[in-house]
Amino acid sequence: MTGPTGASGIDGVTGPTGVYGPFFWGAETIFWADSAFTGSTGDGTPGNPFNSLQTAVTAATNSPLAVELGMRARLIIYIAANSIFDEDVVIPPARHVQLLGVGPWVLGNADLANFASSTPRNITIQTNSSEEDTYTSQGPAFVARPVTVVGTFDNGTSVSTHTNYTDGAIISGNIIFQNTDPLDPFTTIEFQLHNARVVGTIMPDAGDPHQGQLNSYIYNSRVNIINHTGFRLQRMVDSISNGALTMAVYSHITNSTISGNVTVGAASSDVPPTGIFSSQFTNITWTGPLTLDTSSNYYFITSGSTLVGAKTVLFNNT
Repeated sequence: MTGPTGASGIDGVTGPTGVYGPFFWGAETIFWADSAFTGSTGDGTPGNPFNSLQTAVTAATNSPLAVELGMRARLIIYIAANSIFDEDVVIPPARHVQLLGVGPWVLGNADLANFASSTPRNITIQTNSSEEDTYTSQGPAFVARPVTVVGTFDNGTSVSTHTNYTDGAIISGNIIFQNTDPLDPFTTIEFQLHNARVVGTIMPDAGDPHQGQLNSYIYNSRVNIINHTGFRLQRMVDSISNGALTMAVYSHITNSTISGNVTVGAASSDVPPTGIFSSQFTNITWTGPLTLDTSSNYYFITSGSTLVGAKTVLFNNT
């Protein structure tokens, strides 16, 4: 006959916490902002959001996980629908920050017709090579680029009374890229627009400009002027440009309308397929190499646009 089971021994010492994966996101990296919230000063939780977007950015980028992991921490700031933030916003270097509305939102005072702002407000994205190096020098797992994403959570559920062409985010001023490293202004960074309208200019800071590569992706958005010689337009999908575009290179533009003059520098692109597909032009001047399909070429010609450079027409069997 088997005797009674003996008492359990004491638990062993807990082992060390395992290392994080290449990138990390979750409850510790998500913060909430709502300009209409008046309950308290806010702590960034869904029930107690920050009513200042800059406060939310500061809390996210200075959070323990962000300080520990740098660009590996995917910091997401969810913005309540119809929020209006009458403030400039500065995003510090060596971080991955996503400003995503769960509905339309405005940076500016939105006191004019169609949610335009009489006081334009800017987003300044800072870059700093040495601060990035403090993370990337720790090993391959820490090698990541700074990323900034501006827009809405998706482009299908953000419809409201905001009649801003994109039913998404409105940035009433400029998006500015500023170097803060006194020794090295060159670094490669990533930038994305999702369902957003930038009323002002996408540009380097006038006093201390970012001078490296700016890999950019634009989806379901409307931009005005882009003037950054390091701007690399990797993707432009279902979007509109109103003003002049001055950039280093473009890779892929599809189902978009180009309404301002374009100046590009390099013939090669980074992210194939290369070219402009199913897109239209107003009467513009394109300076630099131009690769486009037959549909886009038809609109380029019939619009009366001018080319200063070499043209390649794709799928042309004539």
